[in-house]
Amino acid sequence: MRRRASSLAFLSLVAILPLLIGACTTATETPSASASPSPQRTADIRRTKLDITYSALTEGDVHKVSSKKVLEGAIAALVAESKRTGGKGEFPAMEFQDVSEQVLPDFKRFADAAAGFAALNPQLSPDRFADVAIQGMITTSPDCHTYYVTKDQAVIRSRPEPTSGGGPQMPSGGASLGGPDQAGLTGTVLPNGVAYITFREFTVNASYKITDEVKKVMTKALGLGATSWLFDLRGNVGGFDADTLAAFFLPDGAAMLQITSRVGIAGSTHAIGQYRLPDSYQLPVAIILNDRGGSAPEVFAADLKENGRATIVGRQSIGCLGSTSITNMTDGSELAVVSTEFVGAKTGFKYNNVGVPPDVAASDAEAVSKAIEVLTTKRP
Repeated sequence: MRRRASSLAFLSLVAILPLLIGACTTATETPSASASPSPQRTADIRRTKLDITYSALTEGDVHKVSSKKVLEGAIAALVAESKRTGGKGEFPAMEFQDVSEQVLPDFKRFADAAAGFAALNPQLSPDRFADVAIQGMITTSPDCHTYYVTKDQAVIRSRPEPTSGGGPQMPSGGASLGGPDQAGLTGTVLPNGVAYITFREFTVNASYKITDEVKKVMTKALGLGATSWLFDLRGNVGGFDADTLAAFFLPDGAAMLQITSRVGIAGSTHAIGQYRLPDSYQLPVAIILNDRGGSAPEVFAADLKENGRATIVGRQSIGCLGSTSITNMTDGSELAVVSTEFVGAKTGFKYNNVGVPPDVAASDAEAVSKAIEVLTTKRP
């Protein structure tokens, strides 16, 4: 009887063993609906950098770019880069509030969706993903002051720089005024009395101040018989003390430019009387500009144009008249966003993103000769 019971037990075990094996196999290959999915690692999109850029644009940009526009700009750039690099997946359709301020829930929804999109596009490194998104954000509010420098020091601008204009063209002949020095300051006094002066940067540092050096050159020019001033500032990259240089030629308190911020008028600039040069320096002034360089040379020209003190010759300038708020990020990258822009204190003309219009239009090739023609008809 014992042997039979043992045999029956063995046969019973053999009979149910396939069922046990099948049950184990099924559980392994097909999880039940109630089982929790395995957690997946969130893709790194350098979210903090995207947050900083979004906040800077929606809270500080003088042009009041909307939250919706900034986020949609990032999405469009990411989708385009994914397609360009053979990526896959679609960015989910999203609706954002169209307001000129931060909308943190919208940013969170964007960032979460962006992380999912990044997981589908591993060909884009986290840094590349963030760089593309930031480029898309800043180009929604183009301004020469707004740019992004990647951790590898590549510069991404919110608007392209024109490259059609040429640099200064010093006329031949005349008496040299020396130079060029560290700011590129040089010049000549032509036989007709026109003092041609040019420099590449409004440099100010511990040992050099452009306004002091220009004054020295002008003093030398007067000694050589100068009867007018011609400043050729094509290709000048800007810098500091443009208002001081303009004050050389303006009466104390003359209104120059009005400063506007995101919330309205933030102040204005006026000529400071102590910088006005003596009467012997108060000769006719012409300034040559084009679409190369910008900022300080444009401020100098606009200051004098607002007061009818100079004739602007050449082509419309680039339109870079404002100031920038800069954020340095922990990985070495940098974000600059335009925070103020300048308009004419007397005319109300909006110079930023427009440029200083010439009084006398001229191509690069003929600008010097036309400026000389203007000056020789305005001899004191």
